[in-house]
Amino acid sequence: MTGVGDPRRLAALAETGLLDGNGEAALHRVTRLVAEVLHVPVALFTVITEDRQVFKSSVGLGRVRETPLSHSFCRHVVESGAPLEVVDARSHPKVAGNPAIEAFGVVSYLGMPLVTSDGERIGALCAVDHEPRQWTGRDHGVLEDLAGAAMAEVELRRANRAVAAAAAELHFVATHDTLTRLGNRRALLDDLEQLLDDGRAATFALFDLHGMRGYNDAHGHVAGDALLARLGARLESLLVGHGHVYRLGGVQLCALLDAGNAEVVAAACTAVRDRTSGVSCRGVTVDLPREGSSVAAVLRLADARLAGYGHVATAGR
Repeated sequence: MTGVGDPRRLAALAETGLLDGNGEAALHRVTRLVAEVLHVPVALFTVITEDRQVFKSSVGLGRVRETPLSHSFCRHVVESGAPLEVVDARSHPKVAGNPAIEAFGVVSYLGMPLVTSDGERIGALCAVDHEPRQWTGRDHGVLEDLAGAAMAEVELRRANRAVAAAAAELHFVATHDTLTRLGNRRALLDDLEQLLDDGRAATFALFDLHGMRGYNDAHGHVAGDALLARLGARLESLLVGHGHVYRLGGVQLCALLDAGNAEVVAAACTAVRDRTSGVSCRGVTVDLPREGSSVAAVLRLADARLAGYGHVATAGR
């Protein structure tokens, strides 16, 4: 017997996404079919959490969307993994005294387990009547088939979610630097080109973390990588609400900001300096599109302005 609090069962339930948002049209079709084909006043697609039952779709239960497990017949289906047939709940050994008998008029009940492709029981599809009822083999067969159809829909939804998550992860990997988790050079070039094509006024800021190479030589590249990641995160937090931050390459970071943010860039440079490591931050800006009409021109100008500090930069290389 599987307890409702079994971690694997709860993880499988979470993976279905059924606890997110409202009920779905496909599940509503199933519960309507249960009510119509079995001629019952109440039909429920129920999922069982650790402490409650949630009706993802219901017919005949009004606005009730969940109850404590104290009111649940479906928990017995989940625990046993077998159909539960109740002719008269008032005299049934498992459910006699259940508060749902009084609260919702549950007298007869037929429930089928909802089982994932991994064999985890997440809930029950059930039919309820307000009078005693002898359930037939046909009733069992119809409810079993509809439970299978409902779970096919749930599994399709889970597969679609997994595909979407994988696609999102691939996109993140393709557009973000693995060390700093900032946008990478590819993302910058794409975004900068789009911004220039739109002709919208903006600011390109290039930041050079001066002293990183010396820190790497003194402390090793593992420590240097960790410092670079911290400084990148610090810069990103400072520029939240102003634009997007990228790692251009090496020890250079950059940002695409709203127009007129030169003072923000200067303040960011001051804040990013790390006295403990001796790393300083040098920043320059290019006004777009006034000072650069192409990606190459913008990077060359930023590079030249950084070189004015006496340190050769590599933004355009």
